[in-house]
Amino acid sequence: MRLTPAVRALSLAAAFLAPGAASLRAQSDTWALTNARIQTVTKGVIDKGTILIRKGLIEAVGPAVTIPADARVMDLAGKTVSPSLIDLTSALGLAAPTTGGGGGGGQGGGTQQAQSGPRGVEPERDVARELKVAPGDVKPIRDAGIGVVLVSPSRGLFRGMSALVPLRDSVGEADVIKPQVAMHIGYQGVSGDYPGTLLGVIAYQRQALYDAQRQGVLLDRFRTAPRGIARPEHDPGIDALVPVVRGQKPAFIEASNENEIRRSVRLAKEFNLKATVVGATEGFLALDALAGRQAVVSVNYPQPTATTGWSYRLSQRRALNDSAATASEVQKRLEGNAAALNKAGIKFALATGGTRSSDFLGNVRKAIAAGLPAAVALEALTIRPAEFAGVDQILGSIEAGKIANLVVSNGDLLADSARISTVFVDGIRYAVAPPPARPAGGGNAVAAAQVAGTWTMTLTSPQGPLEITMTLAQSGSTFSGTMTSQMGSMEITGGEISGRIATWTTILQVGGQSITLNYRGEVDGNRMTGSAELGNFGSGTFTAEKKP
Repeated sequence: MRLTPAVRALSLAAAFLAPGAASLRAQSDTWALTNARIQTVTKGVIDKGTILIRKGLIEAVGPAVTIPADARVMDLAGKTVSPSLIDLTSALGLAAPTTGGGGGGGQGGGTQQAQSGPRGVEPERDVARELKVAPGDVKPIRDAGIGVVLVSPSRGLFRGMSALVPLRDSVGEADVIKPQVAMHIGYQGVSGDYPGTLLGVIAYQRQALYDAQRQGVLLDRFRTAPRGIARPEHDPGIDALVPVVRGQKPAFIEASNENEIRRSVRLAKEFNLKATVVGATEGFLALDALAGRQAVVSVNYPQPTATTGWSYRLSQRRALNDSAATASEVQKRLEGNAAALNKAGIKFALATGGTRSSDFLGNVRKAIAAGLPAAVALEALTIRPAEFAGVDQILGSIEAGKIANLVVSNGDLLADSARISTVFVDGIRYAVAPPPARPAGGGNAVAAAQVAGTWTMTLTSPQGPLEITMTLAQSGSTFSGTMTSQMGSMEITGGEISGRIATWTTILQVGGQSITLNYRGEVDGNRMTGSAELGNFGSGTFTAEKKP
């Protein structure tokens, strides 16, 4: 019997999805990662061991782990497995601020909450309810080895409460690892409104925290003996600050330069806050203030001209070449900031601080080159941020019972030559496409192949062949477009060309889940051949020809 196109499409979809239907759930696959060098972080290094993953958790880890019959085996001989990284400075899934100047944090999509003041003065804001995360936004962050981010608004004086979010392709409020992790505080004023100046911000913050202390007393009195006492007025903003002034909820205070760091520490002392300084790029100038406290240290190094004292220095009579020499010296001190904190015994985590995810590990390596021990740097990227977020019992190291968030690399993750090949988040495997190869010998780059046009592609996978029409638009060494098949139409993202090598990504939507598919092809005129990493569906190969 000959199948009609509609029946054939349904049959193909069923064949493609059935083998992986169970694996689309985060807790479905059982994996055995064998023969790997394992950096557990908290339990030392296992030179050759196995990690068993079941239902999204690490079931066992060690040099002699029994592999069950239902496990999918990944032989990682020559590879290193580390815990995935945790970034405590992210605004993923939140809408950008819409006000200029000193305006406060922007509203994200999703549920809009009542506000106690203008934007940036929203202590009751719960960002877990606002998340709108696109798979295309997640992938470049995850490809840098980051498995979890702490999402918070980036501007304002009382910014609201952050959420710890796993970097899966599909992320919503229900997927949040921990909501209301901390109250986020900063020193940006409100554009066109009070408080608009630094002096106003400081006065407003102190008054609000004093009001929260008083509100706590009134609430306690009313709960203990309500008869004859007026019911305390409900103020969402002040009520949200009550657990902060009682030390029950952490306060993450953004403070990068020396004055801000000292100001934030004074605020924490005055109100006995459980405070973490976030940013701390000039922590080396405020070691005395940070003593006994913890910091989230940004590796988004500022320009030397933006550091404390630079304007004064330039006002003095100096030699003609003094500016460049001093800039170089300041840059070294900025990159050595984490090493200085470590030497002073200050506990810290490392974070992107807004730098591009593709530059993150490179900037961490600069800190290592400036004197930070590599082992301390790995702790500051994994177990330390887990501790600061209050989730070190489930994240931050490779131990039985913890969430299976892992990074596979071709050597020590923080080595200059390391390349990430795979990231696991909640036990879900995400392949990381290798960067396009660069010309050998350091000569002139080969001209980028021309891929613009319409291609007919045959993708051969464990689920069978799939015919695809690919339409591409090219701009220099980048391209975009769509891939259309009986499975639907998918947008191409991250298209790059290096010589004859083309790499790109698409997101397949299946049953409310998103699966990342990575392609790598070699172009030879009007023909392209290559391979595809199909997430939990395995891998495949393809051939494609460009239509005249």
